[in-house]
Amino acid sequence: METEENNQLAFLDVLVKRNGDHLDHTVYRKPTHTDRYLHNLSNHHPSQKQGIIGTLANRARRICANDHIQEELSHLNKAFLANGYNEKEIKATLAPRQRRLDVNEQNNTVNKAFLPYVYRIGKVLRKHNIKTIYKPTRKIKDCWRPAKDKRRIYWNYQTLSRNETYGTQEKLQVRANRRQKSAVAEHALRDGDHKIQFEDTQVIATTSGYHPRLVREAVEIHKHPNNFNRKEETLYLNRIWHPAISRTKVAVQRSRPVPEEPPPEQATPPSADAEASV
Repeated sequence: METEENNQLAFLDVLVKRNGDHLDHTVYRKPTHTDRYLHNLSNHHPSQKQGIIGTLANRARRICANDHIQEELSHLNKAFLANGYNEKEIKATLAPRQRRLDVNEQNNTVNKAFLPYVYRIGKVLRKHNIKTIYKPTRKIKDCWRPAKDKRRIYWNYQTLSRNETYGTQEKLQVRANRRQKSAVAEHALRDGDHKIQFEDTQVIATTSGYHPRLVREAVEIHKHPNNFNRKEETLYLNRIWHPAISRTKVAVQRSRPVPEEPPPEQATPPSADAEASV
């Protein structure tokens, strides 16, 4: 952490100076900074070279206090002269950006309109000081649900001989060729007489996103203390959350039962009257 030295404190790109009863700020450079930038004779597009000058000048105007802006711009002028740029190129790059920033400071209040793209609508609204931000329209594919189910599911397995549970994300690790890391396989090997009731699997929660799944998994494991999960399999949960989690109820989302298919209809044999008529 940076500490104050000589009434100065560096914070990111800003150097804060204590000046009596108020604070001044200017651009901060490390002691090892060499002012070495992209040389003018390098094989790069001119717009890239001008962009470097304009970016540093823009940073100086936004960070420095009014008393330090000219000092910083003079420093940049000397630095780019040392990197092969001529003074005419530097002034040509700084002047338009300076005028554009002055205009933006005068027109701070700009109305915005979020509209789908319409030809030349932005030009019409710009005359009335309205900035147009285009957004894509709703497409047909947005109305359809994705064919692939991307929900993340936590499972809850119970054993027959003990009231133990195991919670994990998505599918079994055994199916992903992780038998050495599977707590289910280790439990079955250590206690061979315990049969896991896979048919009574319950859905505890569905959460999207990798990190939210890790947090929810750690919360559910804390709610089910009688489990055989490994500590390294889940996210570390700070003890400060334990009282709040313990007060919440254990909710289980049971999956909907799959309706059984009706038996196929058997063809009825023709009656005797039908045979006689034939």
